[in-house]
Amino acid sequence: MSSGTYTLGTLDGRLNRAQTLLVIERLRAAHPKAIFDMVTVSDPRTNRQSASELYCAHSAAEIEMLLSRLLAGEFQLLDIAAEDIVRPLPAGLVVAAVPERNTPFDALLHKGGCIADDLEDGTRVGVLSRRSMAQITQLWPQLKPKLLYGGAVEALDAYLQDEAVDCLVLPAAIAERLGVQDIVTEIFFPEMTLPGAGQGLIAIVARAGDGEVLGMAAAVDSPQSRAEMTAELAFRERICSDQDCPLGVLAQAGEDSLIVTGAVGSLRGSSMNQSVLRGPSAEAAALGVRLAEQLLLNTASLIDLLEADFPDGLPVELEEGKETPPVPDGIREENLPEDLDEDFKDGGDDPYDDDYAVPRDDY
Repeated sequence: MSSGTYTLGTLDGRLNRAQTLLVIERLRAAHPKAIFDMVTVSDPRTNRQSASELYCAHSAAEIEMLLSRLLAGEFQLLDIAAEDIVRPLPAGLVVAAVPERNTPFDALLHKGGCIADDLEDGTRVGVLSRRSMAQITQLWPQLKPKLLYGGAVEALDAYLQDEAVDCLVLPAAIAERLGVQDIVTEIFFPEMTLPGAGQGLIAIVARAGDGEVLGMAAAVDSPQSRAEMTAELAFRERICSDQDCPLGVLAQAGEDSLIVTGAVGSLRGSSMNQSVLRGPSAEAAALGVRLAEQLLLNTASLIDLLEADFPDGLPVELEEGKETPPVPDGIREENLPEDLDEDFKDGGDDPYDDDYAVPRDDY
């Protein structure tokens, strides 16, 4: 049990402060004799860049600025919303702890108390990612999802103050931190929509050589949450490193095992290709990568990912007067990786594949 004084860096904003206070609360519970101070930082340049980015709590520009200040010694710890983190971390920094996960699912916010099935045709649904856009379009094609840039706070203001949208989909954990649970009308469990990588998780980052700080932070580390974050981020990084791709993933850790469910969706709502892997928690990163590669071998998934790069639709011509050749159905054996299991080449089942697991009831 530590009894020193420790500083945590955070951005100047209500969501960031709420998240850092949540981390401080857990650290204080583990170290009641220690003192934890919040150091607020801001940079107008990152604020301007953030307005055009898709993210929840931290934009890429903000994270880069915060990590550089942590390396410079302005504070000892930094808490980052795992769904926004981009790896690898700069040399000299490590994830010191991943506290127990908050609710990982998406939530629908509606001032009138409606759930998604009751929304009128043409309802404008604010979303923070192409993942949410793809899944909502597939489940409720009569609705009109609208991407909102600049983070969860800006999106909430766009809904509550500007009325730019008629309702809003946020990560449930973000809604809790912002204190807007009273207008949450529905939680989208994974049978409906898969969350984004790292959703509901917080990564506590520290300098690799700061042994005292690392030892102190280890007291709030959850091996299950760390394994879930590792698998989900590995899945996302194998396909796409940010929120611009319609990817959903959820890892569920048991004592020593891990079930990872991943999906690639179509922005047009025409498909949602999903796959599941089960394996030991110690192989979390490898499971995430393997699941991503399993989906990348699916022709429909590749088309959906390509579609995400062309928001106005896929090109219909390669050259003037020449149509794009049709994509053959299925996967030809000669296109498979050489190291793929023979069972896959023969069309057999993945030995780790399984039906989707019942969500953990301790969230």
